[in-house]
Amino acid sequence: MSSLELKSMESTLISPTLFSDGLNTSVEICLHFPPNVNSGGLWIQHDDARWWLKSTLPLLELQLALYFLILAILRFLLKPFRIPKLSIQILTGLLFGYSWNEQWDEEKHKLFSIQSEEILGMLAYFGYMLFLFISAVKMDVRMIATTRRKALIIGIPTLFVPLILGMIVGKQVVQDDGLTDIQKGEVPLMAATYSMISFPVVASLLSELKIVSSELGRLGLSTALICDLLSQFLITMGNQIRVHTNKQTMGYVSSAVVLLQYYLLLCFAFRPAVLWIIKHTPEGKPVSRSRIQGAVFFVILSTALSTLVPQPAVIGPYVLGLAIPADGGAFSVSLVEKLDSFASDFFLPIFVFASGLHVDLSSISVAVGASFTRLNILLALSTFAAQVMSCFVSSLYCKLPLKQSLALSLMLACKGATELFFFTLLMEFKHITDGVLAWLIVFLLVITTFVPMAVKWLYDPSRKFSSCDSRNRNIMHLYTNSELRILACLHQKENIFGLLHLLNLSCPTSQNPIAVYVIHLIELVGRTTPIFISHRIKDHKAFKDESFSENILLSFDSFEKQNNGTVYVECFTAISPHKFMHNDICKLALDKITSLIILPFHRTWTAGGLVDQDDNAIRAVNCSVVEKAPCSVGIFADKGHLGTKMAADTATCKHGTDVTCRYSVCVIFLGGSDDREAISFAKRLAKDSRIELMVLKIIGSLVEDGSSNNNWDKMLDSEALSDFKTNSFGDGRVRYMEEVCEEGPQTALKLREIVKMFDIMIVGRRNGLESPQTSGLTEWNEFTELGVLGDLIVSLDINNKASVLVIQQKR
Repeated sequence: MSSLELKSMESTLISPTLFSDGLNTSVEICLHFPPNVNSGGLWIQHDDARWWLKSTLPLLELQLALYFLILAILRFLLKPFRIPKLSIQILTGLLFGYSWNEQWDEEKHKLFSIQSEEILGMLAYFGYMLFLFISAVKMDVRMIATTRRKALIIGIPTLFVPLILGMIVGKQVVQDDGLTDIQKGEVPLMAATYSMISFPVVASLLSELKIVSSELGRLGLSTALICDLLSQFLITMGNQIRVHTNKQTMGYVSSAVVLLQYYLLLCFAFRPAVLWIIKHTPEGKPVSRSRIQGAVFFVILSTALSTLVPQPAVIGPYVLGLAIPADGGAFSVSLVEKLDSFASDFFLPIFVFASGLHVDLSSISVAVGASFTRLNILLALSTFAAQVMSCFVSSLYCKLPLKQSLALSLMLACKGATELFFFTLLMEFKHITDGVLAWLIVFLLVITTFVPMAVKWLYDPSRKFSSCDSRNRNIMHLYTNSELRILACLHQKENIFGLLHLLNLSCPTSQNPIAVYVIHLIELVGRTTPIFISHRIKDHKAFKDESFSENILLSFDSFEKQNNGTVYVECFTAISPHKFMHNDICKLALDKITSLIILPFHRTWTAGGLVDQDDNAIRAVNCSVVEKAPCSVGIFADKGHLGTKMAADTATCKHGTDVTCRYSVCVIFLGGSDDREAISFAKRLAKDSRIELMVLKIIGSLVEDGSSNNNWDKMLDSEALSDFKTNSFGDGRVRYMEEVCEEGPQTALKLREIVKMFDIMIVGRRNGLESPQTSGLTEWNEFTELGVLGDLIVSLDINNKASVLVIQQKR
């Protein structure tokens, strides 16, 4: 196809006061019209050696491929230093934008021509628009109604103190004769931009540090949400006032009317339509593709509507995202699942790259002497310092610890992609110069690099889990006849049945009561803010819309009543991403002073003993809890056959202590702290007349190491077994046996022989302990969280119907 070469002149007049050279610049650009999108290919003869740079699509693909290649290399090289990904993205963009030498500048201008930069910029702008829309969809505006007083006390000063201080500082500095009247008028806009707090930035920081579901993380999200909405309101009103002060009365009135109409359209047309879609989407069914496409269409339309008023074009998609209910069921979940990864991992890096591409760091040294540059540097530094100090003082007033107060201050003062967008927007509208933009992006790079490191050093919620007092944190050190506190975790309704049987085995009596804290763990999808709910077991009204938790409440309420006051039950619901669930579990265990956490195994089986499903996300949760738990942990692999035996024994089997149904339990003992914890749990089981219990000690014939540590462990093992025999034998229900197994294969054969005789097998995890009895089995250990013996019992190699409880003692 022939192309018509159209020579056009684009004149860009730049005020001489914005640059030190004070020159008007005229740029002559030759464009091909219509643009050549696709190349002719390698097999066509070309007159120009750089023909492959003349087609817009191959050139764009080359630019993106080169950028993501350099980005991947930098990520690999900087991975040991734990540099945040946004910092690496900014650094990559700056590497492309920097003027290394004349030859590089010449090649760069050929690769990133003005025409190609327009296309890249449009793609980047669309990507940020989509990212901001998805971020708004994940925000739960209803949190404001339930926001704690603490978040308001911290958030309002953190936003307004730096804003007011910035205006005061700016007013003092504008007396400098080197500033024009236009530049002096930009001071309020600059102060507002540097003082803003962005919810997506704070949420991204907390997610990267893995503290979203922590107590400080929840407070930070609540505070950031308040500040973000106030910031957007101030920016919107500021733009409207700017139009009015520029004596554009008609423009002011018309833009206000259009803005009001847009908000009314969202409230009375778009949101009801979304609610209708949610109502008419069957539970468990995905939202149709056409409705997702319709939502994307409205995102683009809202951008176009935003241009009709003096507002940044991204304000439209942002408000549109807020109009979608955060608990919008399948609709919001589908939007996030289909667009979030694409927007955050593909489009957002392109936006950061395009922003850094226009920045030449060499211009900082020239611009730093200009009065306007010094003003912006002073405003940026003063507002950042004021933001940190105001949040720090407010946090101390709310009685937060010193380190947590400082960590929260840095969280809220952190900058990110939102600030980068506004910096580039200020440059686009000529509110700042190239030198100011270069300095601001360097300032942003420093903050995004070092603030996450500082927050991680100041606040690590897992520290208090490992540093807590081990007394009363395991079963072995509980006093005789003391209350056993158990934290039971559930992911799905199928976990309830087996867990109730396991709790029933714990022998709740008036002399040995148990307190059960049940936490229902639900994956957070479609929104950012995690939720933690404490339920009163008697109050079912709070659950009229929460059927998934109502079944749990009814089941454990019944369990509590059937045990006649010997069991106390309290239920909780935690909604958070899988990678943060361990924080909810460990914190609740720490607060309730539990001695044992029971986790459901990630694998489930069919009635025939075949593997039904594996959930690796649940396995990751289990591994994190095992590593960081403040008390002993038990992983329960339920084969689903406990209830069948009970039903065969009696048709009226209850959870009381006088029923005739029985359980057969076997405890495997090799030695070590985990096995001693298993024996301590077995001592409680032995008090129940319904339970037939056998303790099997497997000993090796090889001469063991004679170190003091080994002798000490042997003494503790002997004492634990002796105490068990003294307190548990008597009526023939409890047996003790010893078997000699010189190596791992013999142990495996012995387990295969006895496992079919019992309903439940209890073993210690024994992580890191080597012994002759398990030699040769470690290499075949598939699930390390179960230990060698636990993994062997649940494996497919042993066809059995026995459930398994693997116990690890709190160190």
